[in-house]
Amino acid sequence: MNQNRKVQHCLEKSNAKYVDSAKSDILGALAEFKDLLPDTENFTFPDGKRKLAFRLHGTIPVFYKGVRYNIPISVYLWDTHPYYAPICYVSPTPTMVIRESEHVTKQGRVFLPYLSEWRFPGYDLNGLLQVMAMVFQEKCPVFAKNSSSSSSTPTPSSTTSQPTPSYPAPYPSASPSLPTPYPTTPAMPYPNQTPYPTTNNQFGSGYPPYPQPSISTRTPPPVPAPPKPSPAISAGTLQPEHIRASILSALEDKLKMRLREKIGTSHAEITSIRETQSELQAGQRNLRRMIDELEKQQKLLESYIFAHQDKKDELSRTLAECGGDNGENKTMDIDAAIDAATPLHRQILTNYAQDLACDDVIYALGQALREKKISVQDYLRCVRDVSRKQFIYRATMQKCRKAAGLPI
Repeated sequence: MNQNRKVQHCLEKSNAKYVDSAKSDILGALAEFKDLLPDTENFTFPDGKRKLAFRLHGTIPVFYKGVRYNIPISVYLWDTHPYYAPICYVSPTPTMVIRESEHVTKQGRVFLPYLSEWRFPGYDLNGLLQVMAMVFQEKCPVFAKNSSSSSSTPTPSSTTSQPTPSYPAPYPSASPSLPTPYPTTPAMPYPNQTPYPTTNNQFGSGYPPYPQPSISTRTPPPVPAPPKPSPAISAGTLQPEHIRASILSALEDKLKMRLREKIGTSHAEITSIRETQSELQAGQRNLRRMIDELEKQQKLLESYIFAHQDKKDELSRTLAECGGDNGENKTMDIDAAIDAATPLHRQILTNYAQDLACDDVIYALGQALREKKISVQDYLRCVRDVSRKQFIYRATMQKCRKAAGLPI
């Protein structure tokens, strides 16, 4: 199983909620720190819940007093990673002693401002491991136990990655006057009962002791040759220019990351602003079209108002001419007041009025028959006479309309 699939499998096994984001973050860290391996382990989180958690365990390279050491660590991830800060431990082997400091407790728990200020994507596993390496460079978190079986000086470890985490490299001695090595031991798995192994009861805090390997008194096998060190490392000192170059490189990476974040945020904001601008411009065009249409309707309504006012004035003048103040309008025939423009149209109007009158007569005859005011014979006779007249009126009206060029 390659590393990509293994990380995916471990994340799914630990019920990670953000698998894609966590996987990208973890693979980025593993690409820089190749001695770390992913797996899962039952772990008791600070909130008291014990469950299966994703773990990165192995070693990270640290230059302490000019010599490279591989510091064993374990990093436990919450199921909400990368949006919640990981939990880090220094995981010493049985031949090591934890050195307590302001960043490392005697149980091995690592506390850093980087963890307390964790905020993804500005903070990630790769940056966390780099910060841990820089902090451990100032004050190494573990030392080798004093041993009477050997008095040789420490040797820098090889950077060759192993399939399982093993720690063949020597560590600084707890005694500053006499650095003491420890023999190479076979790789040993971490116990599932505790979040990190302890060295012995003298330095532990109630956790079960780590199983002690059988250490042979024979001469330890040769350690793989380390890469050729620079002159400054060979001399056992780290020159200021190397520290400055390391700090500048870390600062450059951090600035590039922050710059990418700012550029990405600005680009997203600009895209959103452009979309909003396009929507506003489209809305502006729609408003202009609606305003033009309303102006046209306003002009049309104003013309209608003027025409209505003219007709109203004309009607008032006509009524004044027809009425007068001498009371003649009281005896005036209303039918004579409304007249057609031509004799042909007057004939159409007269026949139409007679046609409507016949309809009214037939309706009245039906009501009288229903109320039994007339007999059936009288009803049929009257309807026949009225219908004959109505036929004449309608035929005459159609001829007149045809002569006037009106629709029939």
